[in-house]
This record gives sequence, C-alpha cells and structure tokens, in this order.
Amino acid sequence: MVKKVLFLFLVSIITISCKKEKQEPIKEIPKETQKVAKVETYDDTNKDFTIAPVDFLDEKYKTKGFVLPDHAPSFPTYTYFDKSLGGFVVNYIGKSAFIQYKWSADYSGSYFSQFKDLGVEGENNKAKQVNEIVTKILKRELKDYYIVADFLPKEAIREYMNDGSGEFELKENAQTYFYVYENNKWVFIKKLPTMKIKKEGVDLYNDLLLFHKLKNIKPIAEKFQGKFRAEVDGEVTMNEIGHTTYYFTITENQIDLKSEAIRGDFVCEGNYKGIQEDNILELYYDRNDQRCIKLEATYSIKKEGDDFFIKGIGGEVRANDWIKMYIE
Repeated sequence: MVKKVLFLFLVSIITISCKKEKQEPIKEIPKETQKVAKVETYDDTNKDFTIAPVDFLDEKYKTKGFVLPDHAPSFPTYTYFDKSLGGFVVNYIGKSAFIQYKWSADYSGSYFSQFKDLGVEGENNKAKQVNEIVTKILKRELKDYYIVADFLPKEAIREYMNDGSGEFELKENAQTYFYVYENNKWVFIKKLPTMKIKKEGVDLYNDLLLFHKLKNIKPIAEKFQGKFRAEVDGEVTMNEIGHTTYYFTITENQIDLKSEAIRGDFVCEGNYKGIQEDNILELYYDRNDQRCIKLEATYSIKKEGDDFFIKGIGGEVRANDWIKMYIE
C-alpha cells in the first residue's frame, strides 16, 4: 500500500534513504476530515522525463543551501520542491573512493574537521555555516565530483493534503529519474521505480554512475586479449610476507579475474569491464560485492613493446606501481 509521506522526507523518498516499509507510520487524518483534505490529484503517468525538465543547478533552486545527509560517508546535497514541478535533490559525489571517504566522520583528515568550531547560536546559524563551508570546498575542488540529480515529478504524486501536515501520497508506479551533469548539460542515466529502490547514499550513486560509464563501452582491442598472470608480495606481517597471484582472462567483451593468495591481499574476483584510454586498458569491477564497486578503475593495464604491465595490485603499498604481467 502506498503510504503518505511528508515533504520533510523528500530527500529520503527520491534518494532512497526512503525505506518506507521501515518508517514509523504517519498519523492518519480523522475520517471526518479526509474528504476535504485530499486535493490536486494528478493522473498523467505517461510523461517521460529523459530530458531534464529544468536546470537543477539554477541558483534559484539553491535557496535552502547545502546539507549533509546522515549517511556514512555523507556528501553535499541540496533539495527543491514545487507543486507545479515536483521535487529533486542535487548530489555531489566524489569521483574516487578517497574523495568520498573525506566526507566520513571516521576519517581523521575528513572535511568534518572544518565543522568542529561551529557556533551554538541555534540550528539556523549552524545550517548557514555548514552551507558556507561546503560551498567553499566545492568551489575549490569541483573537478573532483560528479553532480547527480534525482527528480520525482509531480505526476508521481497521487495527492497532497491541505490539513497543514505537508503530507502527500505517492502513486504505486512512481518513478524517480536520475541525471548526471556532463559537458555543461544534464544527461539522463536511468529511471527506477521509487518504491523499489533498495540502495542508498553513495552506494546508490556509485551504481548509477558506473552503469552510466560502462553502458556504451567498445569491444576490447585485440592486443589486450589473452590470458595473463601477475604476482606481487604484500606487506610483512608477523615476520611473514604475503603473496598474491592474479589471473586475468581478457576477451573481446569480458574480463575475468581469479586469484591465489598466501596471506595475501583481498582481491575482488569475478567479472570486470574494460575501457581503453589511449594505450591503457582500465578495468572496472562488474559484480555485486559492494566492497569492490568504485568509480575509478580498479586496475590499469598497458603494453610497452611486447611487454604488459598492470597497476593496482599489491594493496596500498604497491597500488601505484606498474608491475610486469606474464602471458599464460
């Protein structure tokens, strides 16, 4: 059954921190007032918003300022709602795991260290200071972020309540539309049934952005195809050295990774997809282990003469080293 929701939960609804089945039920309106409380019903469900209905970055939509949702890690976001349009959230998602982690309160070098001296003159003043600090960070480091918007159109809303509660009711077939800002325009990613989205926070946006990045990839060049092996020693622990062997099988449309380890590194085995940039093949994890999904390439392979080299294996110690691969 579609539940009534408050506008205050708009962010939760359209970014899916909305697990409506887990929310406390909202107090029902007395039966004697229900008939006069329901207004403005929209029946048009045939519209498709593959083209963004507005420029979500327009300054007029930013009047509420930036907030940091209660996710781990968090990320900058702002919201807007209008009955004639619907509601949307604009999210700034770090392009790398490191940038995303900088919004984690558990990280000693996180951006949250800049908020420790916020005044205590009331919530409004704190919100103003948070908005000012986030705005400065994004202005300085905007190139490190994807900008993603999720849009819930007015057509997805069954009815509003005029009892002053701010409640509205979603249609069972409500759709949320997702866009990414690229080359000075909003590019449609996909739409999802609002009620059925399970993931939330950066996990949701990483999935969407990775889907967008990999949906039109080209076949892998023949020179990168084949079976390869790479080996690396890990860190010394308890006077012992770990060792990991990586086995890559690369075909025209698929990459498979298997590994063997003796006290070695954690390896995200399974399927990968490849994007070739100049003379480098970038490998992106393409399975369902959330620990392994990230927006930057997990591994990079290059060919120099007749030799192949890989970057990304060996844990943090050797993650940036180019290590020789052997043809199997």
